[in-house]
Amino acid sequence: MLATVAVVALAGLGVAIDLWLIHVRVHSGGGASFCDVSERVSCSDVARSPWSAFLGVPQAAWGALAYLVVAGLALSALARRRPGSTWPAGLLLCGTAFMAAWAVWLAILSELVIRKFCYMCSISWAVDLGLLGLSAVLARRAGGAAAAIRSDLQALRRSPVAAGVAGAAVAVVGLSLLFTHGLSPAADAAPPPPQGAIPAGPPGSLVIYEYSDYLCPFCARIHQQEKAILARRPDVRLVHRFYPLDATCNPALQRTVHEGSCDLARGGICADRQGRAEAYDDAAFADQATHPSPEEVAQGIGLDLAAFQACLGAPDTQQRLAADIRGANELQVHFTPAFLVQGKVETGDRLVQLLGLSGAIAP
Repeated sequence: MLATVAVVALAGLGVAIDLWLIHVRVHSGGGASFCDVSERVSCSDVARSPWSAFLGVPQAAWGALAYLVVAGLALSALARRRPGSTWPAGLLLCGTAFMAAWAVWLAILSELVIRKFCYMCSISWAVDLGLLGLSAVLARRAGGAAAAIRSDLQALRRSPVAAGVAGAAVAVVGLSLLFTHGLSPAADAAPPPPQGAIPAGPPGSLVIYEYSDYLCPFCARIHQQEKAILARRPDVRLVHRFYPLDATCNPALQRTVHEGSCDLARGGICADRQGRAEAYDDAAFADQATHPSPEEVAQGIGLDLAAFQACLGAPDTQQRLAADIRGANELQVHFTPAFLVQGKVETGDRLVQLLGLSGAIAP
């Protein structure tokens, strides 16, 4: 039974590491995850939620630490000299009960607050509940929950050095996560430009093409930074191109990630024809959470609605959108926002580094 607990915990560790990588990729501007199935089922959208981290550390990272502890406890009982006859049934029951309760809480948040489903997360929750079930069986065999917990606490008192070393190791890993992800102070000054940074030139001499999606959260974040970027680098000119992650207009996609982004992209083209592209961009990204229609965005910024609606269905609007998408696919763009800088496709964070602005632009 203890070997089964160890195997299940190690399987949970694998799931947690995968979720951790998804979280890191999403927050560094990477593309869609393999488990982004639809508008409703999206691991990436869950990872973008503020609930995806605790104390600034990804929930998946805490989960990985918890699975390591459970696996370590189970494997310690397979050693030649066990601390106690029922070890570690009581500690496993306490730990997995906490993990299961946390999993239920996250499931409720996912359903009622985030309103997205992450099936990799659900696998992790199922592992937590499975570990609780296995631990309950072990505790029952040890004479019940109270007896198992009491026996394990007595075993810890008999081996204070081993218990202290194990506890210190867990604490060190936990503190490392905190200082790596959550509590590390920001640098007081911007670091020097990275090797290969692009030096400033004459005003408007560096043309950068930006491929973005109005419903992409990271695109919205970068959009908020762009005015500061242009103010610090007057030699840069940004040219907006549309790359909606919506299979209804993007033939490179097998599934839609952001439903409705094709319509919003057409709206951006039509707003540009009325000379209000910047206002449309600002409004569409700002209203991202409400998922507005292009007409709602246009009305909010005072466009000529009759001309705007006629433009939405015009063949040349579709041709312009198709040309942007085709150009992005030829460049093998797989994420948004993507920036074409001197012939290379870069992420938003990498763009800031190349322009020598690391640490100078607020997130």
